[in-house]
Amino acid sequence: MKWWGKYTLTNNRWAHWRVGPFGLFAKPGEREWHVAIWQSTDPQDSSLLMDTGTDSEPDVATYTFFRYAIGSAETELELKPRLGDRPFIVSPEEPLFLLAGQEAVLYVSTIVWIQASVADGDGNVLLDVPTIRRSDTWFGDNTREGELCYSTKTSARTDLTNIQPRPHRAVTPVEIRNEGAGVLPIEQLRVPVPALSLYSDDGDQLWTDAVCFVRQEGHDGAAMTTPEPSAHLPGKRTLIAEPRVPIETGTIVKAFSKLLS
Repeated sequence: MKWWGKYTLTNNRWAHWRVGPFGLFAKPGEREWHVAIWQSTDPQDSSLLMDTGTDSEPDVATYTFFRYAIGSAETELELKPRLGDRPFIVSPEEPLFLLAGQEAVLYVSTIVWIQASVADGDGNVLLDVPTIRRSDTWFGDNTREGELCYSTKTSARTDLTNIQPRPHRAVTPVEIRNEGAGVLPIEQLRVPVPALSLYSDDGDQLWTDAVCFVRQEGHDGAAMTTPEPSAHLPGKRTLIAEPRVPIETGTIVKAFSKLLS
């Protein structure tokens, strides 16, 4: 079920959304908005609820409250999924090795952010927050060379049918080609979600661009492209959000935590 879009709310009455582990209440007032959010720690939560005129109120003990002053009496709120603002370091639950001269496609899913904006023509953003609490990690050869990322565990499925759709997650097909002379261990994989576009398919499942990493002989890195079209993406999909930080195709990036020559 599609949870994003524009919603016309009622003054001084709460609206309530639940998207997986994320809870959101919003209430327009006289030139102000009241917003409350809650995040659970259950990444498997698939809850989905939309009530634009609820009689319930957010629990002050569990929700975090915000109040925004605006210059209009607009009562329309737009919700939109966004990809994360940092790369995700994906760790397969089981060791994975790609032999020399071989290629594989892994389907990984990462959490999305929820952006809430007042639909007043100016695109005033009230919130841009992740649907679940993230874990930070450092990705690099040492403490001086690298970047701060988010970390997540994944099954890194080779069969798309083994991925359970969840309303707060987007699927990324990752193509990996090992053109080196040795085995490529994929212990940690850097998925550059800020550089990807976000889509939905006909069933309201969220997708990103496909990503292709080519590990070449003699390089401690991989050439990254976002192939379009891709046989690993749905044929019919709707663009929801452009990349936060576009990256030039063919850029050499640090994609794997460990490489064997």
